[in-house]
Amino acid sequence: MKIARMNITFRHYPFHYFLDSMESLGIKHIELWAGEPHLYVYRNGFETIRNINKEIKARNMKIVCYTPEQCVYPYNIASSDPHWRRVSIDYFTENIYAALALDTNMMLITSGIGDFSVRQEESWNYASDSIFQLSKVAEKEGVTLALEPLTRFESNLVIDTPGLKKMIKEIQSSSLKGMIDTVAMQLAGETPDNYFSILSELSHFHLIDGDGQSDAHLALDDGVLNWKEYLTSLQNHQYEGVCTLEIMGSNYYQNPQDAIMKSLKKIKELGILSSGYGGTLYE
Repeated sequence: MKIARMNITFRHYPFHYFLDSMESLGIKHIELWAGEPHLYVYRNGFETIRNINKEIKARNMKIVCYTPEQCVYPYNIASSDPHWRRVSIDYFTENIYAALALDTNMMLITSGIGDFSVRQEESWNYASDSIFQLSKVAEKEGVTLALEPLTRFESNLVIDTPGLKKMIKEIQSSSLKGMIDTVAMQLAGETPDNYFSILSELSHFHLIDGDGQSDAHLALDDGVLNWKEYLTSLQNHQYEGVCTLEIMGSNYYQNPQDAIMKSLKKIKELGILSSGYGGTLYE
């Protein structure tokens, strides 16, 4: 198991500041949030990707997952508006190619959110069709689409393991795999065991604390989630993938490195991440 950091916590700093911070901590794995001001595929995309590649390789780092912004920007693959849905599919398709250009073979996606003016089943079908189209591109390009359940505050579609299982079964694509976000998981009343019971493979893991009531993504021990038990469960299930610290919120944006350092310290104190278990903490 490896721990990765995400540049979304550094969204109010230049991207090179994030990389410098990770380098100072000895971090080699990052999850790249593709959002302004760091990277947006429709604004100087080629040049930005080229510069990011150069900076990452110079530091001997690796992008383990590529996560295009999909909760703030006006893209929604479950929209009942066919033009908006088509534009959204095109946006994610463009990001699949951006992921490849950044030498990573995993991209995070969500189900979007259904319009409240239509039946939930109708919105589900829109999301399913969109994900199916994206999965065909991903299959062709050898990219894994990590489908992340959102919280009930963010979506009315894939928000728990039954929804995740249903979507994966409908799509029937080798490129589409499930992942965990600990906040969404806890709000759905679930644990990692629920995910391992329905998935043949867990593709990715977002490790954060939460307040147990909202979609807040907190630094470890700033909330009430049993994140230590979650990591123990991953260990028991021999998970060998990556856990990303997806820390967000105004309390962290001014001093993001401090939040990450404190969370890393909490993980190290557990003593479960060692070279004998799927690699080291950083490498």
